[in-house]
Amino acid sequence: MKVCVASPYPLSELKGNSVTTDRIVMMLKEGGVEARGSHGNDDDPADVLISLHAVKGAPAIFDFKKKTPKGKVITLLTGTDIYQGLPEGSQIGHDALQAADRIVVPQEAAILRLPEEVREKTVVIRSSLDPISIKASPSQSPFVISVVGHLRPVKRPFLTIETVAQHPEWCDVEVWQIGQALDEESRKTMEDWAQKDERYRWFGGVPREDSLALCAKSSLTINSSTLEGGANAVLEAMTMGVPVLASRIEGNVGLLGDDYPGYFQEGEMGEALHSIMDQRVDLEEWSRLLDHRVLLFSRERESNSWLELLTELK
Repeated sequence: MKVCVASPYPLSELKGNSVTTDRIVMMLKEGGVEARGSHGNDDDPADVLISLHAVKGAPAIFDFKKKTPKGKVITLLTGTDIYQGLPEGSQIGHDALQAADRIVVPQEAAILRLPEEVREKTVVIRSSLDPISIKASPSQSPFVISVVGHLRPVKRPFLTIETVAQHPEWCDVEVWQIGQALDEESRKTMEDWAQKDERYRWFGGVPREDSLALCAKSSLTINSSTLEGGANAVLEAMTMGVPVLASRIEGNVGLLGDDYPGYFQEGEMGEALHSIMDQRVDLEEWSRLLDHRVLLFSRERESNSWLELLTELK
């Protein structure tokens, strides 16, 4: 069986889609499948196309179906599909769901957000990570808060520094922003914060190993997204033992668990950080909870799920 894993973005870009594509390709190869990654449908022979995204990946899906009528399509939905593109009525996204032979979502709750007619061909595969040898080693001083992810509005990348800026008394705090500025407005906002608050540091888009090393030095990492399918950065932090403070949205809950204490509701990040700064919460306990939770996202489990899915399609 030949499998093409298609990303809507060039694989050279430092984005979560590239990480996901590379990971799936590697797992399939380890399982004896002839797999490759591509930017869209590369037109080389394949029995199965695994397309990242329904909306953004639709052109690759339709192109593959036209050129390979007997081929099978698996559509791997992302957060922007599940919580944005499809609910907003994207016709091309809905057409892509209809064209897919199987649909993959990152958690059970996401199935209920899909049209009823496609739910029976939808399966849950929890994402894993490439092995990470780096472990949390937070600096004693300053108290570093990392914010990992490319700067785009849906991530609310500046919410952390906006909150910290309201508390000049938190002199021993630094906010480390790690990720590319994907638009000029984000770049300008970043530059403004660097000028306004010396506790803010921006590292830009760095190689994954460097990003992991920076996150591992933080005492806390924050994900403040308004929608998320399941951020690689959160799973990376969990794997390394870095405590996570996260917006209580479906994608974060799917990773961290419903009973995890480190959530904040809309408008409540300041209160959550106050509790942390006043040492009213036990960040070590948060890390211990995540050590247990991360077992759900093992490489072996994800690999077996993909291989079983491909076997069904034979």
